[in-house]
Amino acid sequence: MTELPLAAEPPHSARPVSHLKSIALKTYRMSVLVLIVFLIRDYYVRTRVQGKSPIELQEVQSFLPQAHSLKIDHSDRMGLFILDQNQKQIGYAIRTSPISDEIIGYCGPSDTLLVFDKTTEKVIGLSIRSSGDTTSHVKDVRNNQYFMNLWKQYSWDELAKLDLQHGEIEGVSGATMTSMGIAHTIAFRVQYSNQKSQIVQPFQFQMKDAILVLFCAGAYLITFTRLKHYHWLRNLFKATAFVYLGFLSGDLLAESLFAGWAKYSIPWRQSFGLVVLAVLAIFIPWATRRNLYCQSICPHGTAQEFLGRIVPAKRKWKVRPDVKKALRWIPVLLLVVVLTVIFIDLPIDLAELEAFDAYLLASAGIASILIAIIGLLASLFVPQAYCHYGCPTGTIFEFVRSHGRADRFGKSDYIAMLFLGMAFVFNQYAELIKQTLFQ
Repeated sequence: MTELPLAAEPPHSARPVSHLKSIALKTYRMSVLVLIVFLIRDYYVRTRVQGKSPIELQEVQSFLPQAHSLKIDHSDRMGLFILDQNQKQIGYAIRTSPISDEIIGYCGPSDTLLVFDKTTEKVIGLSIRSSGDTTSHVKDVRNNQYFMNLWKQYSWDELAKLDLQHGEIEGVSGATMTSMGIAHTIAFRVQYSNQKSQIVQPFQFQMKDAILVLFCAGAYLITFTRLKHYHWLRNLFKATAFVYLGFLSGDLLAESLFAGWAKYSIPWRQSFGLVVLAVLAIFIPWATRRNLYCQSICPHGTAQEFLGRIVPAKRKWKVRPDVKKALRWIPVLLLVVVLTVIFIDLPIDLAELEAFDAYLLASAGIASILIAIIGLLASLFVPQAYCHYGCPTGTIFEFVRSHGRADRFGKSDYIAMLFLGMAFVFNQYAELIKQTLFQ
């Protein structure tokens, strides 16, 4: 199988590297992939926590002067750890927006900041960051020290049990609706996080999960055991995977799938079989040099392989080295688009950038169908044309694939470093880039 653009391309004459260097290179490649996923995840968690008006350090310092930095909490509390200059936690901060934005006071919602002390776990400060209510009403609430200090008697757990229906909190005279609106946003914000943390979706192992696990086991057997010598069995397995995974279940690995998992979470409780398939697709080539998914499971790869047998070898096209070199940049450029879409929220469906959606005929997009057709037609004359020159998902699998002691730090590794730098820039400046592009 011809290597994809991000695969290392060690010269055959090169002297094999040591086993330790080979392990270091494998670790580097997997680390790059993990760090990019972490940066995507961190950005989306930060966006959900901070919204469009992030909490600034100086806001927190008005209640905790020793605050030195803020760190995103990835838990369901969706707040910020407040750290001192020694990076020790001294408090916790949350804002009520955007979670509580549906709660209206007099004529609009209010975004409120709450700061908790780490030691006592009680509120030590509250401020109204912004409000859609009338200016005079908001001013009355801000100037009412009794209402603003009233919250200092509550801890997080006590706020979660706050009963506003029975008058546990009294509104500010003359601004009752505004102040009670703020009270409801605070209670709802804490209760929302508590309820979310208590909801644990049950583990589900359905028939489709069992079938996917069986496909994984079958692919492993025909790749690593003597069964690989039975070509009829291998063809039968691939044809079965082609029909079931391609047209019946649609459980295919694609950039759109991995992007969603990176942004939100891995649904191992609901889609155990698909998660197992994805894990094996990444770690088997990393550990064994064999690209299990692309070579034995992927329906589009199977379709290209079978179609390629129609045209005799003598009628195949031989791609010139310079053209081949240029074509191998296509999946790399597609990965640039994918990373940009993930961070910048461009109106592009990632599923439309690959051929895999075309197999789900009821929901397939035009772009996916066209890409699939072009790739299949090309495979008649260029073996596995789409796999080598068009598939961004396969490029990632091929990048992490080990080449043993013959491996070298090459062009693909420099490109991976650039992708990591790109992800870091997006993680830090995506909002600024969005404002620049769309204003």
